[in-house]
Amino acid sequence: MKQYKLLNLKKVKSTNFELKKILKKKKNIENLCVSADIQTSGYGRRKTKWYSYKGNIHISIFLLPNCSLNKVNQLSFLTSISIGQTLKKIKKNINFKYKWPNDIIIEKKKVGGVLIETSSSQNRIKWAIVGIGINIKKYPKLNQNFYKATSFFNENIKINKRIFINLFLKNFFNNYNKWQINGFNFIKKKWLSNIYKNKNLIKVKEKNRIITGKSPSLSTNGSLKLNINKKIKEFSFGDQII
Repeated sequence: MKQYKLLNLKKVKSTNFELKKILKKKKNIENLCVSADIQTSGYGRRKTKWYSYKGNIHISIFLLPNCSLNKVNQLSFLTSISIGQTLKKIKKNINFKYKWPNDIIIEKKKVGGVLIETSSSQNRIKWAIVGIGINIKKYPKLNQNFYKATSFFNENIKINKRIFINLFLKNFFNNYNKWQINGFNFIKKKWLSNIYKNKNLIKVKEKNRIITGKSPSLSTNGSLKLNINKKIKEFSFGDQII
């Protein structure tokens, strides 16, 4: 398993931003992980605000994955199954699910998310930062039509933050090593086996349309493939809804 270093900080703008700052000062920071108690400007996909509270997990991982641009989104699913493995180890009967493209849900509510940021050149990834946010203690009261947020504490699930982070990082780098050797298939299989479904159906919001399909699969670039009226449609952008 690849070695990693964990840097614990009190307060940062965001853990992803902190890694970018460190990157400018040092050339070799591969597998450096930054955790923070508080983020003042945390963000998610499409720069949406990520609400950070003390007691929650805010952590980012700097990687040199040496992969092509169309494979880097596989890291999001790798991260999700690593979170899932950690949850199962800590408490076997947690009923969590994965929601495409990058969310962890429990009781139909979002409890965590993953963000991938990259730098590339000539279709190769120069570096990648994996950002993870998990609501251990507190959660935002979001005005969302398609899903709500929660925390493990709110669902009466006790999780020790330090134990979770240490176990998660071991699972992550174990999966990361396997991915570099064996590819995406084992990740895809685990992730799809625990995707959220409602009566075996998947709903995706694409632009202003809601599309329903079944028999989900993932493409190499992380797009979601659904069977819709016996035809396969691939979604590169959008969000699965609950």
